[in-house]
Amino acid sequence: MARPRLACPGRALLVAALGALATSAALPATHSEMRPADPLDNVKSAIRLKNFAAAAIELEQLAARGNAAAEYLLAVFYLNGLDGPRDTEKAKSWLEKAAGQGDARAAFSLASLYAQADPPDTQSADRWLARAQALGFKPQARRAGTASVAASEVTASVFLPAARIVDASVKREALWLAAARGDLASVQVLATPALVSASDEFGRGALERAAEAGQARTLELLVQRGARVDAADRYGITALMLAARGGNVEAVAVLLRAHAAVNAADHNGNTVVMHAAAGGQAAVVERLLAAGATVAPRNLQDWSALDFAEIGGAREVAARLRAQGAIALQRSAVIAEPAVTSVQRAGQGRDLYAGWPDLAVAAARPAPALLASLLARGADPNATTPDGTPVLGVAAISGAPATVATLLGAGAHALPGDRHGSSALLIATREGREDVVAIMLAHGVPADGRADDPEPPLVAAAKSAHFAIVRVLIAAHAHVDARDANGLTALMLAAAAPDPQPLRQLLDAGAALEGVDKAGRTALWYAAHAARTESARILLQHGASADHADGSGETPLAAACSAGAVAVAELMITDGARTEVRTAHGDTALLLAAGAGSTEIVERLLARHADKDAQNAFGDTALIIASRNGNSALVRRLLSAGASARLRNKDSLSAADVAAARSFAAIAELLKGA
Repeated sequence: MARPRLACPGRALLVAALGALATSAALPATHSEMRPADPLDNVKSAIRLKNFAAAAIELEQLAARGNAAAEYLLAVFYLNGLDGPRDTEKAKSWLEKAAGQGDARAAFSLASLYAQADPPDTQSADRWLARAQALGFKPQARRAGTASVAASEVTASVFLPAARIVDASVKREALWLAAARGDLASVQVLATPALVSASDEFGRGALERAAEAGQARTLELLVQRGARVDAADRYGITALMLAARGGNVEAVAVLLRAHAAVNAADHNGNTVVMHAAAGGQAAVVERLLAAGATVAPRNLQDWSALDFAEIGGAREVAARLRAQGAIALQRSAVIAEPAVTSVQRAGQGRDLYAGWPDLAVAAARPAPALLASLLARGADPNATTPDGTPVLGVAAISGAPATVATLLGAGAHALPGDRHGSSALLIATREGREDVVAIMLAHGVPADGRADDPEPPLVAAAKSAHFAIVRVLIAAHAHVDARDANGLTALMLAAAAPDPQPLRQLLDAGAALEGVDKAGRTALWYAAHAARTESARILLQHGASADHADGSGETPLAAACSAGAVAVAELMITDGARTEVRTAHGDTALLLAAGAGSTEIVERLLARHADKDAQNAFGDTALIIASRNGNSALVRRLLSAGASARLRNKDSLSAADVAAARSFAAIAELLKGA
């Protein structure tokens, strides 16, 4: 469905929608068996991990099946360019679909988009505002139902020019996101004293997020706006500790200049220097020592900063700490006890690993001697942590291949599942631990993981763009057409990736060329949608069809036209793709290209004698679409090709009418004599 291109990006809609999702995703799964499965669970997990590409794919699957919440969130993704270039045209189309299913947020967002367009489309804004109100949307301090009211009340900030955020929680989430990303322009707008001092349920706010991400310039701005540099979260961790562990010297320097406490300790007794030693960056440790940090303290487990450096293999840091007089714990004395009962120090306060088997603690650290000693004394290699994670899964997360090999050699089950049902192989794959995956496969772990894994390891590797692991799994004879819950295969995911090499490898391994996901989309559709020219070329050379329509009637050619992917569209047109295939909304390739504002694709379609006066289900022609979007170059080209200016859509509006309604006076004048 082709619709007008809009000027306002609406990034705060992202913060409002995704912030809510990420928060709900982080909540405990207590009594989850008593509630219906949430179709957005996978989306929430991906957002929590900041894997927006995987989240977008899941949303597209759900939206294609008519899930209104997914349609709204997919529009948010397009408004913010999280999975490719920003595309307000597609965003508006998905908002219209969601609003059509009764989503008041979507209707109100449409009202705002029209009101904030340049120039404003007040007629459309009023119509959608009325629809939002009819659906029960109640913005604060609502005055007369005008388009300008919609604009002023929509959630926004610098991301949505001229609009204001009403909901304080949305402002807070927007600031946190901007701080973590180092978006100075947004932080300048959002960093009021109240928001700068706000924190989440864990006690972390904008300063902590900027520190953890190493955003030095953002930290400077937040300090100027009154951020408390020594504020601690619920675990006693300060921004300086986060910056030190993250290893960013500039961020550490900013906080030290703001007089952050260099010898502060968290609730477990870990000092700033200990956090820095764990981070392993010698330059950070040096900067802290120069600021007066001491190496003498020990934490509740009797560890010093030197212990952290030695366990982490940070030799340069360890040498500098020794030179400063640091002393490490004599761990060999702990291992030599006749009966090892705990690798922690008893009676020293709260245990970081309360309830963990000793072997699991050892597996979480690069401590092969301790692991071997515990196994020799009869430790169970198949023990689990209190949350159900097997020791092998802990080792997979820690990324220590030797530990994994030792556990498998000691009899650890090859495919234990954690509380989410994920096998250790799937865990290692998602973490991007290629060496760990290789070790597991060498020890006979099946390349397809568990039969009840949430998703096949091969698909998980492709989703996370861990294509080195994809190669390893292919070599181990993983099922190349394995699918996730939405029918996605590694081939589809590889087709949308920048590097075409994994696509070639999957095809060489026999991946099904015309396999479809649950939305009916092929690998070529995904390549076209992502504007991956070389991948599309490879698939076409292997015989992929550019006419294979998905469940909504959109072919790969239509996907390329809708995405404005000129080179991909030209490939398919040259290959003989049918140009008059219509989507479920009646759009042809020409209509979609006009909606994307791509004069180049329109030119190529006209050269192939595409129907220049085709009308979609709403009665829009390419000329009406171009006029509504204010694309004068495209209007001129269509007129020169003989497109009719007299045709009207189902609102009885001609191209001149829609141009005039949006104050595109020059285009309206151009159309008068046509």
